[in-house]
Amino acid sequence: MSTTRKGALRRVVLSSVVTVSGVVLMLALKPHTVPGTSVQAADPTRSVAPAPSGTPTTTASASARPSPSASKPAAASASKGPQTKAPTATRSASKPPSAPAKQTVTTRSVTGSTVQTKYGPVQVRITLSGDRITAASAVQSPSETPRSRDISSTAIPTLNQRTLSAQSADIDAVSGASYTSEGYIGSLQSALDKAGA
Repeated sequence: MSTTRKGALRRVVLSSVVTVSGVVLMLALKPHTVPGTSVQAADPTRSVAPAPSGTPTTTASASARPSPSASKPAAASASKGPQTKAPTATRSASKPPSAPAKQTVTTRSVTGSTVQTKYGPVQVRITLSGDRITAASAVQSPSETPRSRDISSTAIPTLNQRTLSAQSADIDAVSGASYTSEGYIGSLQSALDKAGA
């Protein structure tokens, strides 16, 4: 066999080996994709550059993929439908009505007439703020005997409290102090009459 023929045969064998190796290498490096998720199927215009040997290949670069956050606003706005603004309260330009002028409330004390009872005189003084009774007290009360003083010491505070509660002379008598109660109510009514309440 001549050297020329040997050289030609060697080239054919080498080219066959290179071709077979290239095919095997291409099949080994063929990307594995899950059916239905291929990027090329979704976008046939996109081309994938072959990766150098020894490195894993991907169907598309990370920068080519749309980021999840980029697609969320559009999806969220599409799902929400038309946006409506909350109604805003408008203030009228007119001035608020002015508060009525404060009326001055006068405080005054009025002493009723003295009422004579079986056990002694009773006289009541009241303090009014406007038309309201704010305090009541007895200027005079039966005190000639120890028994009278004892009755007055318990009856008068009770009658004072009932006056403030009722805001009038329409109060109940204290049990056991009927004369003192009658004198108190009579003097209280005369004080209210004087005050015009």
